[in-house]
Amino acid sequence: MDEIGKEELYELTWPGKSKAQKVALTPSLCTMQPCKEESVDWDTTENMFIEGDNLDALKLMQKDYAGKVKMIYIDPPYNTGKKLVYNDKFKETLRDYLKRTGRKTTSKYESSGRYHANWLNMMYPRLKLARNLLKNDGVIFISIDDHEVTNLRKICDEIFGEENFFASIAWQSRTSVQNDTDISEQHEYLVGYAKKRRIEQRRLNEKNKNIWYKLSDFAAYPLLLDKSIFSNPDNDIRGLWKADPFDAPNIRPNLTYAISNPNTGKKYWPPAGRHWRTDQNSYKKLFLDNRIIFGKTGQSSPQLKVFYKEKKEFGKVNRTWWDGNAFGTSTNGTKELQGLFNSTCPFTFPKPTSVINSLMNLSIRNNDLIMDFFSGSSTTAHATLKLNKEDSGSRKFIMVQLPELTNEKSEAFKAGYKNIADIGKERIRRVGKKIKEEDSNYKGDLGFKVFKLVKGDSNDKAD
Repeated sequence: MDEIGKEELYELTWPGKSKAQKVALTPSLCTMQPCKEESVDWDTTENMFIEGDNLDALKLMQKDYAGKVKMIYIDPPYNTGKKLVYNDKFKETLRDYLKRTGRKTTSKYESSGRYHANWLNMMYPRLKLARNLLKNDGVIFISIDDHEVTNLRKICDEIFGEENFFASIAWQSRTSVQNDTDISEQHEYLVGYAKKRRIEQRRLNEKNKNIWYKLSDFAAYPLLLDKSIFSNPDNDIRGLWKADPFDAPNIRPNLTYAISNPNTGKKYWPPAGRHWRTDQNSYKKLFLDNRIIFGKTGQSSPQLKVFYKEKKEFGKVNRTWWDGNAFGTSTNGTKELQGLFNSTCPFTFPKPTSVINSLMNLSIRNNDLIMDFFSGSSTTAHATLKLNKEDSGSRKFIMVQLPELTNEKSEAFKAGYKNIADIGKERIRRVGKKIKEEDSNYKGDLGFKVFKLVKGDSNDKAD
């Protein structure tokens, strides 16, 4: 029951929230212990793998990495009913819930609410700490499904600010149809929040190209322009081009006039609710410059010739629907692991590197730092090394993974991997080895330093 006179606020609240807020401020009791024997190229590599609870890792990184990470990607537990392995002390048990509420039993709805609260208590301090690590023009992407997407959006609105919401990308994680239910679920979400999202100048264009990359807040980088959609049927000396509409949204009187087709004499006005892209004098200059066509046969309304050479540096805008055939599916992620681990898959439902690489293309340049503190099988590290090889980049990664025990009946356990962190480390080793086998002259950084979190003080420090 609401307290009389208590101010009501628009906010998401749950049991344990105040403790979750405080836990982000308490120091970690762990230290990072170097583990050179499990590392690769210890003396030269700039990549890092931290084995331990990511809450402690994030706390320990606040001093050295605050404001240095360009992109964070995480694939946290989806809270689908399994027990959370992150046993934070402020997680509420059923006994605690019954004691707090004075109840003897709970309904299914109330029990579900308790599980939501436990997940929120686990995620909140980690996201709070993660925000501090981002650069001002940094961004975080979080994989999630329908179980917690609404709660995730609300706590991210609180932590990052609703104005810094970037996108909720629907990724088609499976193309096959699930026939044992009433509707087949085929998508997940990639929820993105910027540390400080750009308000203006979001789109790179001719007018802002000299300042766009220098601005200190986040905007998505344009994608490469698809050269295959351009052609040159009239052998224009300026090269490949494509036809764009010559009209634009809204009605502006100075941009509304009749255009005559020189081949047919027919007059064209802008479509209803739209105007032409330029005024009449500018149109005449474009026409004389052979930049106006009237359809493939010359019999239709005006179109603008857009040349590849003039537009390639501005690229194209991405979309919030990522088709599985174009961006890869969970099946592709499984096949990638099988290709590295002798046809076995030691990790369930791994993300494909193609999805992570697509996020990187949106968010980072070739020398930025990327972090994944729910790294699982280290898909993000794999994607980083892969992209560096493709474009000669020097991106660096930090992976964090709890040494969660593998199931004794799983392929991973049978293959000798007692915990998930070991799977991730071995994957990075195998990716590096594969790249060197494919190109013995490759000089990029294929190594990583391993650190393990231990309780108490240690004389060992991160090099």
